Amino acid sequence: MVLAVVLAASCDGRVPESVTTALEPVTAEVVSAVSAFHAADIARNAEAVIDLLWPEFSIMVDGQRQTYDEVVAGSRQFMATLDLFHTEWTDLRVTALTRDNAIASFQFRDSIIVKDGTLIRARGPTTFVWQRRNGEWRVLFADADHYPIDR
Repeated sequence: MVLAVVLAASCDGRVPESVTTALEPVTAEVVSAVSAFHAADIARNAEAVIDLLWPEFSIMVDGQRQTYDEVVAGSRQFMATLDLFHTEWTDLRVTALTRDNAIASFQFRDSIIVKDGTLIRARGPTTFVWQRRNGEWRVLFADADHYPIDR
């Protein structure tokens, strides 16, 4: 499917309407999956976050690569330390690559209160590479950068 899109687009620079129409349901499904991820974050539900990751998942976070196992352990530990996890995700853009692959990117703005009362505020971009297997969407790769918010 990707090859067909590339070949069709290379002829005159446009993707045929039939291809974009065929991929429209993918966009809606991935938007729903992103919403589920956001809901898991604000609920401080590490297990729900982990359930949205494929076992081959990796992330580049603030320039450091982390494996699935590191993210699983880190998510459980991090979520257990929180009293509040408020995050706003804006400017969501989903690009369907095939019927089973898509990229979602957005801007986040976090306000997190740790159990000891520490307030952590950050903002930045995040990109998820989503993949569907056996009808189930999960994240295969992510990239996120955190920039502190002074106020």
